[in-house]
Amino acid sequence: MKRIISSDLPQADRLESVLLTVIAVGNGALTDIEIADRIPSIEGDDRQGRYYRNAAEMLGFIVNRKNNATLTPKGQELLNDPVLTNPFFISSVLNLEVYQKLLPYLELHPEGLTRQEIESYLQSIANPQIGPSMIPRRISTILTWPRTLGFLVQNNSGQYQIRNNLSGELPVFEIQDIDQPLLPVTGDLSEYQEISNRTEMAKDEVVYFKDQAKLEKSINAHITLVNLVAQRIRENGGMPKSNQLIDLAVRFDRDYIFEMKSTNDDNVRSQVRKGMSQLYEYRYLQNKPRAKLILVIEKPLGASHSWMLDYMESDREIHLVWDGNEELYGSKGARNELGFLGLQP
Repeated sequence: MKRIISSDLPQADRLESVLLTVIAVGNGALTDIEIADRIPSIEGDDRQGRYYRNAAEMLGFIVNRKNNATLTPKGQELLNDPVLTNPFFISSVLNLEVYQKLLPYLELHPEGLTRQEIESYLQSIANPQIGPSMIPRRISTILTWPRTLGFLVQNNSGQYQIRNNLSGELPVFEIQDIDQPLLPVTGDLSEYQEISNRTEMAKDEVVYFKDQAKLEKSINAHITLVNLVAQRIRENGGMPKSNQLIDLAVRFDRDYIFEMKSTNDDNVRSQVRKGMSQLYEYRYLQNKPRAKLILVIEKPLGASHSWMLDYMESDREIHLVWDGNEELYGSKGARNELGFLGLQP
């Protein structure tokens, strides 16, 4: 399991000022003090300027060499729309290892967690070299960033709860580490280790599926299916997640894993078979034996392949869903079990 290290932990309190740092560097600020002088409330404080410069580096927007900051191509792209609501900026924050680990854990606790409980969890998955004091020192900033972006709220008891603030522009929460659980786990390190072990044992197959998934995810029909299902999940309060292999996964009353396949009359049989085998392997790799599996295809089955619907649902216990003019369709059984998808008959 990839543990949290010190460079994963931000120490610049205001996310708005991290954005201002990128703008300042884009406008010619080079040194820590020059950056500080462009940010309200920290003018003249080169130490604070360094914190914000480090934060912008952490997000991949600038590079620094001997106190000389310049924009990366990613930073230059951000300046096309330098606002907190830019999906490009939001995804850069969510991709930080601390949030890759924290948000799925919060998903397991919809009732909320106290600040101390969050500290304890992060400490349990941190590299021991961090020491016992760093996370408590930085916890305020760690919690402030996702609150600023609307992914974390405090309830009336002061506990922190995850909030789904994804949108059509940022439809899915992408988990970058393929060894990490995609669906919520208890936080027991043995669960993380089990997924890591299974992925390592199947590494040759994983490489193959990663290459296949990369190709498939570039197909417009595949993107449309993912976005359509992700929208239904978001509308029902779920947080759709994906990684380099799995198209979508979500936790509602139980765990669900989705595979999308673009299909036509010539390839539907092979695509359905491929999708079925992938779903079984993904469920195994994620160590979620009771997760419900759903295959989503581009078009309804033709007459010669109609038998596959009953085979999949009755024999293989995989629900088949298909698209039709941006509406999702499924069998009576699928409609009963997958109410959050709003399936048509």
